Amino acid sequence: MLLASSCLGQGISTSAPPAASSLPDAPETAPVPRADTYKSATKSSYAPADSYVFPNRGERAHAYVYDLLGSRAFLAPAVTAGVNQLHPLKAGYPADGFAGPGLHPAHGTVPEWGEGSDGYAKRYADSFGQGLLSTTGRYALGEILHEDVTYHRCDCTGAGTRALHALSQAFVAHTRSGRGVPSIPALISPFAASEVAVAAWYPSRFNSSDALRVSIPLFVSVPVKNLVAEFQRVK
Repeated sequence: MLLASSCLGQGISTSAPPAASSLPDAPETAPVPRADTYKSATKSSYAPADSYVFPNRGERAHAYVYDLLGSRAFLAPAVTAGVNQLHPLKAGYPADGFAGPGLHPAHGTVPEWGEGSDGYAKRYADSFGQGLLSTTGRYALGEILHEDVTYHRCDCTGAGTRALHALSQAFVAHTRSGRGVPSIPALISPFAASEVAVAAWYPSRFNSSDALRVSIPLFVSVPVKNLVAEFQRVK
């Protein structure tokens, strides 16, 4: 009996301890995506990434200055002026718009500005000036409406998807909550800029009814600038 008791005691003392219950692994911290990027445009053309943060005043001011005087601000007028320089006239030269005695330019939008380098310089100055007015108006209206009117690159892959994102965001602004809304500033500012240009430096035969036609290049330049920004290498 004593021996059995001793063996039993030894059996209990030498048995392996019960297995401890397994604990769950500690959660890993997910990498935070860039706040200035958007998820794939195929998911939603109007939905920013979950990490979207409304830019502060300094960031908005920096974006405005870059849009106003960055490389894109000089490239777009150069292209527009070249197209306008080569645009053929579809109507006769206006009787009250001669550039000078015996001068009858055969082509060029606003033929009063002439041809050659002088005509190109005037058309470039016109496009650049309208761009300054349009950009300023867009950001000013954005401040009034408390909207983010800057363009944010896509956090996606594939040239087609990124191009679709750039085009779809051309006339989209974002509220402080990150919700995408139709951009009233982007829709109004080009037309307003052309109205000012027509009144300030276009020939007298132009009036406010011509502003919509004159503003077309500004509307076209918005998605084009987005495409440049999307594929521009960031240092």
